[in-house]
Amino acid sequence: MADETRTMASRSTDPAGGAQAGQTRPERRKNVDRSASTRRQILEATIQCLDTWGYGAVTNIKVADAAHVSRGAMMHHFPTRQALIIATVEYAHEKLNQIRAEEMAKFPPGLDRYRHIMDLSMETQRIPAGMALNEIRIGSRSDPEIREAVTPMMSAISEDYRRLVGRVAREAGLKPNRELHGLTGAVAMATRALAINTFTYPSPQASEGVLWTLQMAREDLIARQLGKDKAKYPAPLPEITRQG
Repeated sequence: MADETRTMASRSTDPAGGAQAGQTRPERRKNVDRSASTRRQILEATIQCLDTWGYGAVTNIKVADAAHVSRGAMMHHFPTRQALIIATVEYAHEKLNQIRAEEMAKFPPGLDRYRHIMDLSMETQRIPAGMALNEIRIGSRSDPEIREAVTPMMSAISEDYRRLVGRVAREAGLKPNRELHGLTGAVAMATRALAINTFTYPSPQASEGVLWTLQMAREDLIARQLGKDKAKYPAPLPEITRQG
């Protein structure tokens, strides 16, 4: 009995014992959670900075200030601007995928879900996560180091989106052929351009006309593949009376 008592006491005080080790695990878990939280905080701030100031104005120091983290914490998570930009691309893409998943869940598989995922492209291009990716796309043109790092990622993002729309189209009874994939690309590129063009040509009529044309092309594709009775064409655009 005395030997058992000594053994139990030894386990409770031995640094390698189960009880002592068990007490350190929650602390380690807290550190991991705190580190992940800081990382998310920095990436959220990066998205906001890219959306607000643009690619050229965003630096690690500015992001650290916006995220309310120390320079040391910033250096620990993202020692270079390239590391920060790469992580931001991944993080923003995950956010957009989550939004798309939530929106698709509002509709059962079918044509309405397909129409919605296509119309959603304009919204996702304009929100901060979408604009952050657009800023990185534009900025990388004059930044060879960043361009080399993000080009494979951006290509993978485009392919991932193409597969997503193809799957939704197939569920709706459509054939994801070259025409459908071409329309998917046209919608993505046109809505991206509209989101960027808003800053230099803020014309609601221009945006409305482009989106209407894309919707017409979508319904034409549905009519050709599934029959005219399945198409839901948008109402004609009102004519604009110009003065002078």
